[in-house]
Amino acid sequence: MNSTARSSSYTNEEDIHLVHVYLDISQNPIVGINQSKDKFWSRVESDYNNLKPEDITQYRTQRSLSSRMSIIITAIGKLRGCIRQVEYSNPSGASEQDILNRAKTLLAQDDKFKKGFKFDHVWSLLKDTEKFGHDSGRELPDCQWQSVNFASSQSESPTSESPNSASPGLSSFSLHINEQNFGGTSTERSIGVKKVKGKKKTEEENKIVIETIREQNRQLSERLTKGKDDRQQNYEIQMLRAQTEAKKVAVAAKKVAVAEI
Repeated sequence: MNSTARSSSYTNEEDIHLVHVYLDISQNPIVGINQSKDKFWSRVESDYNNLKPEDITQYRTQRSLSSRMSIIITAIGKLRGCIRQVEYSNPSGASEQDILNRAKTLLAQDDKFKKGFKFDHVWSLLKDTEKFGHDSGRELPDCQWQSVNFASSQSESPTSESPNSASPGLSSFSLHINEQNFGGTSTERSIGVKKVKGKKKTEEENKIVIETIREQNRQLSERLTKGKDDRQQNYEIQMLRAQTEAKKVAVAAKKVAVAEI
């Protein structure tokens, strides 16, 4: 990738497009299973550039996309931790927006986020992502160096971090940027695949049961039809026998009448 491409800033539209592509691939239980980091980002690069809207003209490489997504996820994870910190302080009468605003203020006390939270345009896409929601407890250390009262000036200084390193407090979603298996942990991917396979197995079993019931109904219908035919046949035989007996009686009566004459 040339220096111009490396130095070019991402627009909000590019961030939104990247997040959509990232989520589509990482949350696909079939595609994402046991996918290596290189293979995962190669797919992201392909989908990002081939499916980008017309107003996005800049080609982005695998390395550029991975780096940008790492920055986005780090910021999202930090803010999630700060939100939990504010929520644990149990602010009376605070609305969801109030809590978010307080969390952003708390986040800005971190030396790395002094300019504030810059990813409101993708916050709604990532704030409720499963990996964040299920591992939210692990995000708290990001803001625990501050007092629960975010306005307080008495706090410890945060440990300096490398821009590309993941803090121990980040959720597994952030940490997963540098893992070998991408698109979700192997356990999460396995669970997703098991759900898909389990659903297919259940559908197949239900289909077998339905076919079995249909076959049993068909056999029962044949038996009932055959039984009806047999009863009809017996009835007709009995009628023929009765008619024959009646004829015999009539013939016998005629013979008696002739004999008396």
